Amino acid sequence: MRIDSPRSISGWLVAIKRPHPRDETKELQTVNDYKPYELNIMFRAGHSQFWELADKAGILGRLNLSLRSMEGTDDPRVAEAALFSGEIDFICGNHITPYLWVARDKPIVCLASPSNAVRDRLITREPLTSLADFKAKGLRIADWNLVAPHGIPSHDRLNHILDIMRQGFDEGEAEWIELGQPDDPEYRAKAVEAVMTGKADAAFVGRFRGGQPLHGVHVWELPVLPMINGTTITTSYEVLYKKEHMAERLVQAMVETIHYSRMHPEEAQRFLDVKDSRRYKQNGGSAEYVARSPIKPYPSGEGILNAYELSRMRYEEAQGVNPLALWDMHYLRDLDLSGFIDELIQEEPANVRGKYGSGMVNTTTGRLFTQSSTM
Repeated sequence: MRIDSPRSISGWLVAIKRPHPRDETKELQTVNDYKPYELNIMFRAGHSQFWELADKAGILGRLNLSLRSMEGTDDPRVAEAALFSGEIDFICGNHITPYLWVARDKPIVCLASPSNAVRDRLITREPLTSLADFKAKGLRIADWNLVAPHGIPSHDRLNHILDIMRQGFDEGEAEWIELGQPDDPEYRAKAVEAVMTGKADAAFVGRFRGGQPLHGVHVWELPVLPMINGTTITTSYEVLYKKEHMAERLVQAMVETIHYSRMHPEEAQRFLDVKDSRRYKQNGGSAEYVARSPIKPYPSGEGILNAYELSRMRYEEAQGVNPLALWDMHYLRDLDLSGFIDELIQEEPANVRGKYGSGMVNTTTGRLFTQSSTM
């Protein structure tokens, strides 16, 4: 499928004429013809750097979009209420609770997922390669509290339940010892103490920079867990129907922001480090985090199933939902088929493609494309 794209190799997108899916000779509107919109966004778990960078790098502006507001919340219910009331256009995140809204026939939808796997780690008193040794005598796991202060289970904590189940334990078979909230500065010390005193057989510890050292214990890297996480584009069909080409523009902005962060890493990081007079709260972040995202941000199949499994485990109402009902990938697929993303990939130097195109990652149940620049 061929497109007419007047963007220069050294510059940025000016306009795209995309073929109609059933008529490759029919030209659609150029980007400059699109109606301008001011975006209102709510983000979860600190996932704001994608859209702050998209704005500051001028990517949104070239798509006739601007960023009016971007507020954070720890409570998915707050974000979803704002989405359905029309206060915001989309949520950066929300991976578990949306299945409740699918079950209630609400028009919630996810359009892209630039992060599809996590890797957790445990500490133990003795070296460990498997949890099978604890199968007969019982397994005691120290971890942070399941329910966060706002009353909703933590996604990370739910991931840990799946980690243990993937080691051969049934749901509810292990004993969980709660040590507090993950932002407790003393959590690591509590986890080490629980393991060293025998209160727990193992404990989950995060990868927080500047965290307390883990002296006297053995650290075990668990296998990669396919999981939808990070800066998904979670919106509603009501928003997409009311605002012309909104889905196409959001997906393209995400793709171009990933490409920009790879091609201009120092400039991208400066944009995130420097706060200026823009109206929204600027939280900064890591440009490298953006660059590591797959430039074709399709969700992984197993990641979708695992995110749905967490929802099913917590919410009886979600148990009858098809895991794929939340996802609409045709906007990304349309952009992909146009050849636009492949054109961006070809612009990347060989060393950049080599750095971010790592291909398949082995998991306990299969293989997963996570950071490939071409997948």
